[in-house]
Amino acid sequence: MKHRVQSEAVALGLLVLAACSDTVGPDAFEDSLTLDVAMIAADAVIDEFGDIGLLFGGGAFPAPSQASTRTVTHTATFFDADGNEQEARDPLTTASIHLVIESTQEFSRDSWSGTGTRSRDLMITGLEGEETTRTVNGTGSGSVTRSQHTDADGTRTYDMSSTSVIEDVIHPVPRTDDAWPLSGTITRDVTINVINGPDGDVTKSRTVVIAFDGTSLATMTVGGETFEVDMSTRSGRHPFRKRDK
Repeated sequence: MKHRVQSEAVALGLLVLAACSDTVGPDAFEDSLTLDVAMIAADAVIDEFGDIGLLFGGGAFPAPSQASTRTVTHTATFFDADGNEQEARDPLTTASIHLVIESTQEFSRDSWSGTGTRSRDLMITGLEGEETTRTVNGTGSGSVTRSQHTDADGTRTYDMSSTSVIEDVIHPVPRTDDAWPLSGTITRDVTINVINGPDGDVTKSRTVVIAFDGTSLATMTVGGETFEVDMSTRSGRHPFRKRDK
């Protein structure tokens, strides 16, 4: 049986970017573009765990990028250990949950704003009995329009779309305030269509990999640069920093 829920949380997504500032040189632009992609990827992963938390129950979850102007539909289907669909979730016999999330929202964090959609198709396993962990696998996609990023180099504006893969992200059970994913990765492939950039109209790409280690600080790599994403970051705040080598 499918269960649909409207809530104020957001799915995860990725990007394809267009329309940029031409106020900086090629090298500075490449660095800025990496930071802009990092911002969107960090925001997406924070929102993802807020959504999954609705099914996990208990514990504190980080605030999404903006506490309003958000519409999300969750469709949850429950299965027992034999793969039989259940009418409702049972705390002992439900073995897995198929969770589909569709969202639209306005984004806002410090020097970034935009509007867009995010979607995820997730399978959460390991729920049967008195479990100590749950594992999430799945895929995602998304788009952001008028994604505006402002810093000392000026203002850059993009339109974006993307895909993502969630692989063996293991969550501890029970959920507590400091229970963050123990392991696993989220990989995002980003295609960037730059219009009126320092090299004219070109297509660029970035691959984002976020890895978890049981702390609130996930490791994120973007275009060869390494960052830390603080998944406990409050609504509207900058969620990542460059990691010192």
